[in-house]
Amino acid sequence: YNLENLFDTINDPTKFDEASPMMELKANRTKVYKKKVRNMAKVIADIGFAVTKNSPAIIGVSEVENREVLEDVINDPLLLPKDYGIVHYHSPDARGIDVALLYQKKLFTPLSTGSHELKIYDDLLQKRVYTRDQLLVSGKLEGDLIHVIVNHWPSRSGGEARSRPKRLAAAKLSKRLV
Repeated sequence: YNLENLFDTINDPTKFDEASPMMELKANRTKVYKKKVRNMAKVIADIGFAVTKNSPAIIGVSEVENREVLEDVINDPLLLPKDYGIVHYHSPDARGIDVALLYQKKLFTPLSTGSHELKIYDDLLQKRVYTRDQLLVSGKLEGDLIHVIVNHWPSRSGGEARSRPKRLAAAKLSKRLV
């Protein structure tokens, strides 16, 4: 589930997070951030609820800045009773965008986790493009062994032809993980 640039309100000098929608706000950052966290928690709490009377046992999320924003989401009163755990690694994305897995601890037990680097080179720019890693989590979901890949492929910005090599590289990494 795409959390749509869920960034905190603190400038991290090691990332280009000042270009995030949150950091571009000149006023009311904290208020806007808290509302966004609440909205994301509500959406997650509502996914599948009509059928299962529960929020997701596991959910892959993308476009998060760090573990702290995920902690804010799972500690929202709507999700806190579900006791979600987090699998998160920092990726080398220049803007600081990561992927992660949230899981209800009573329903899913991670057995192994790993962050897999997506190495992309832009021939036109003649340099490496730093983007999000792909997350592989293996664990027991209600007793069954499952494997989950969480990824957020490079966008099609610049057009389909220009973005195709980057997206093919992401597909090859996913295929290798499978």
